[in-house]
Parts: sequence; structure tokens; C-alpha cells
Amino acid sequence: MPFENTGVVEICPAPGRPAFAFTQIFVSETFEIPEQKPDAEQIILAEHNITLEDVQLVKFTDPAGNEWEKVFVAGNIYKLVQYSAAVPEQTVHFVKFQLPFQTILVDDCGNPFPLGTIPTDYVVHVCVEKQIVTLLDERHILVEVLLMVWLEDAV
Repeated sequence: MPFENTGVVEICPAPGRPAFAFTQIFVSETFEIPEQKPDAEQIILAEHNITLEDVQLVKFTDPAGNEWEKVFVAGNIYKLVQYSAAVPEQTVHFVKFQLPFQTILVDDCGNPFPLGTIPTDYVVHVCVEKQIVTLLDERHILVEVLLMVWLEDAV
């Protein structure tokens, strides 16, 4: 039985602070519990921390001479998983996994923005809309995360 947060995990974006541009991405990976840790019986809790590692405004000119821009975003989701183990000495254990992600923020139709359209003072946010953490067997955990990445005017 997977550990699952039902419904929206976080409010993305906050009410009253509209997104200029957004995208949703799905990140999934199967992780092996480190050798020094005991086998897992059941997942108790799954938490996360998100870091942005690279945010760049990418400007370019197409063959017709039109100038465009888009925002490249890269980061990591660090999943902290608490699980129970069938060992009498210590029944609760923690493991931490890293899931990298990358995306590009473009307009609603998937096109870049005309040069000068993106606010000069912007902030990029990332939140977890849904997560499912599944114990596949005693040594493997599947982590599935739906992210929303959005840009808002910082002014």
C-alpha cells in the first residue's frame, strides 16, 4: 500500500499572487535503501525539501529575426522517508533521497515569450501538488512527485 498525500499538498501559487507563467512536471524515481540500513516493512512518513539550483533567463533570436525569451529552472527535491523495520533494536529509520528536476517556463501555448515580456524583477517558486511514495519491496522505494513551477512578478 503506497503512502500518499491525498489532495493538494501545498497551495500553488498563493491566493492573491497570480502566476505570470507556470508549468507542471512529474518526477519519478525508484531508490534503493542504503546497505547499512535494515529492510523496510512500512512507510510511516514522507517529507520533502525543494532547492532551486539554477534559474536563467534565456534570450534568443529565431531565424526570422524575432527576439524571444524563456526561463530555465533546475533544482532538487530532497525526500526524507521515515519507515519501520523489523528489527527489535531500532524500529524506526530514516532515508533521504534526491530527485533532480528541470523545466522551461514558456507561455500557455508552449511558445517562448516576446523579448521584454517577462517581468524584469521576477521570482520562481516550486511546490509539490501531489506525492506518492510506495514501498515496492523491503529494499526499494518508488517516489512519484507532481510539481508546479511558476514565475511571479516580484513587484
